[in-house]
Amino acid sequence: MAKGNDKKKTNEKQTTASVAQARKMAAKNAQKKKKGSTKEYWKGVKQEMGKVVWPTKKELGAFTVVVICTCAFFALAFWGIDSGFLAILKAVLGITLS
Repeated sequence: MAKGNDKKKTNEKQTTASVAQARKMAAKNAQKKKKGSTKEYWKGVKQEMGKVVWPTKKELGAFTVVVICTCAFFALAFWGIDSGFLAILKAVLGITLS
């Protein structure tokens, strides 16, 4: 029985050692990948930026006008809705704002 237990303990130690060794190797590989992955990331960014079709000055001006007009419309719409609710609350609750 003692020999059987000794074999089990030896196998457990070897297994534990091999698991620890595998974890160390995986950690080293992950570090290597991280170092290379940043470089690869920026390389990919550069490639994708080369594929971008940028707007012309005329298109950019038109888009800018659309954005400003949309913002103005929504600002006025929210102001109107807010003023309406305020008027309703003043009428219903008798609130006065000074």
